[in-house]
Amino acid sequence: MRLFGHFVAPAFVLLASLDGALFMAALHLISLGPHCERCYLGSIIRLNPLEILALTGAFLLLTASVGLYNEDAFQSFRTFLKRFIVSWQIIFALSVGFLAVSKAAAGMPFGWYVGILSLAIALFMVLLFTLRVVLVWGLRLSFIKRRVIVLGEGQIAEQVARFLRESGRSHLEYVQTIKSVAVSSALVALPTSDRVLRLRREEPVTLSAAVAALNADEVVVAVEDRRGLPFYELLECKLNGVDVTDALMFWERETGQIDLAHAGVGWLSFSGGFVLNQSRRVLKRALDIAVSLSFLIFMLPVIVPVAIAIKLESPGPVFYRQERVGLGGKIFRVWKFRSMREDAERDGVPRWAAASDDRVTRVGKIIRMLRIDEIPQVFNVLNGEMSFIGPRPERPFFVEQLREQIPYYDLRHRMRPGITGWAQVNYPYGASIEDARRKLAFDLYYLKKNDLLMDIAILMQTVRVIVFGYGSR
Repeated sequence: MRLFGHFVAPAFVLLASLDGALFMAALHLISLGPHCERCYLGSIIRLNPLEILALTGAFLLLTASVGLYNEDAFQSFRTFLKRFIVSWQIIFALSVGFLAVSKAAAGMPFGWYVGILSLAIALFMVLLFTLRVVLVWGLRLSFIKRRVIVLGEGQIAEQVARFLRESGRSHLEYVQTIKSVAVSSALVALPTSDRVLRLRREEPVTLSAAVAALNADEVVVAVEDRRGLPFYELLECKLNGVDVTDALMFWERETGQIDLAHAGVGWLSFSGGFVLNQSRRVLKRALDIAVSLSFLIFMLPVIVPVAIAIKLESPGPVFYRQERVGLGGKIFRVWKFRSMREDAERDGVPRWAAASDDRVTRVGKIIRMLRIDEIPQVFNVLNGEMSFIGPRPERPFFVEQLREQIPYYDLRHRMRPGITGWAQVNYPYGASIEDARRKLAFDLYYLKKNDLLMDIAILMQTVRVIVFGYGSR
């Protein structure tokens, strides 16, 4: 389903709605004090409906920020469990902290209240855990899966089919690939499905009849040459309520990236998005300033200890400045906490950061894992050289190499680079040309969408990256 122009997986909507409904019910139970004299929970806190709604929104924001509704949380039980435990801990810490302040301000001991609240939170989280396990790993969300047929053959069709066959697709079910498309008769030969063969055992079957017989919800057209496609049959499918989707649009929708291997400049030109008008730039700049100032104030207690630790561990400055390529290809100097030895590039030759780079100091490993080394870039944002959200700024030496080997690479310089971004929260640090190519697929997707809702989603996912140290090097 689409929300403000963005595709949101039905599984996300379903699980978030159920979690939110359970949370609202739990808050209503806790705030029953005025109506139930025997309710122990009612003496903890009393809330009106508006406060319950606001707290439910905060709860969903928190669980989404740690990645509890991400696709990988549906694919791996271990990933889900790790994020679920973190959510539990954060909810408990925030609840007890609020309770301590409110009861202490009222001159009341809060030890008894902490015990009751701990029990209430534990019961709620166990219920939440059980519901998720039953729906995702028991029923496998089969009741909301879209049945998908792939039409075509070749590399694009194989890529889409392989993607659909991967485990953990929360809302997609691969039916089959229809490869043979007859140019003259607009008929298809289906060698695999008994349901279709029962329609006509000796004659080819029309595409619309095949789609209906297979009870498909969507047809993904994955052909390299559209000449000879059964367009009338595809139109018939649409009229029968079946979605017909271009393979490149399907890939963009489901993976959050552009298929650079098959998307030509013509497709990029005529597809929606890629709008960078003045009103959008002004709004983004205003948000950059507001978010950066708030972030800087919030992180002040972290900045001073980190600066001291860097200075104590190894000789050299606390900060370092390095040339990067920014908006329009303009060179600027980025601010960062120093995480490597001062002589990291004593030979003067730039090198990609490796997974276990011996140039990184002990303090550097920690601040890189938590992305704390990026904090000083806030000064670049306030100076207008960067945005809070955008592509990661790259060094001129590497840009010269990448623009020669990767098509459309310079498109990422049409917007200000960012401290965090869509590629940063979906892919680890780049350490090769292939990494840069894959990150560009995410950068172009962000350039295509670039709206407020996506910026909010990236900020939320950045929390997950920081908490779990995703992709650090």
